[in-house]
Amino acid sequence: MKKQSQVTELTKAKIREAFWQLYEQKPIDKISIKEITDAAGYNRGTFYLYYKDVYDLFSQIEEELLGMIRTLIDEKLLQGDEPDFKRHMGFILQLTRAYEPYVSVLLGDRGDPAFNRKLKAIIAPLVESLLIPADGCTDEERALLREFYLSGLLAAVSQWITNPEGMPIDHLIQLILDTVLPNKDKIADTSRPFTP
Repeated sequence: MKKQSQVTELTKAKIREAFWQLYEQKPIDKISIKEITDAAGYNRGTFYLYYKDVYDLFSQIEEELLGMIRTLIDEKLLQGDEPDFKRHMGFILQLTRAYEPYVSVLLGDRGDPAFNRKLKAIIAPLVESLLIPADGCTDEERALLREFYLSGLLAAVSQWITNPEGMPIDHLIQLILDTVLPNKDKIADTSRPFTP
């Protein structure tokens, strides 16, 4: 049974990789199942063992990535720790770097706008706890600040991930702390580097 499970995971990984190589080059509605299976070295029947269509495959990739981010935030970052932007943002950037081939496309021009909305919804509680004042804002002001920070952070990550050999995680976080975020001393110990 374990051997069959390994074969299944390898098959799915090859199909996903073949799909993703095509998706990096052209829109999803221009990708056929035949192109995917030819590139992966399987037949159409094998594809249908795991996916209904190309959109189902894409959705499963998105949901897997979003699920990992959701787990990271729910289980590690929102569990009563003192707010620490550097540490929390560092974890998210490490995950982003680990899944760079997917994230760079999903957050880029060819990406799915629904992915952006879902990602914002997952990250929103973290942004609220780290960046938005608990008192002194109306609901409308909180919503505007939340969108400002979420959109800015995702745009920065999208730009940063396009050059994997470029700016180190610590440098990106410090740049944001130094130039964008007010009252940074209240949300992070800026004297120490990010460590997971």
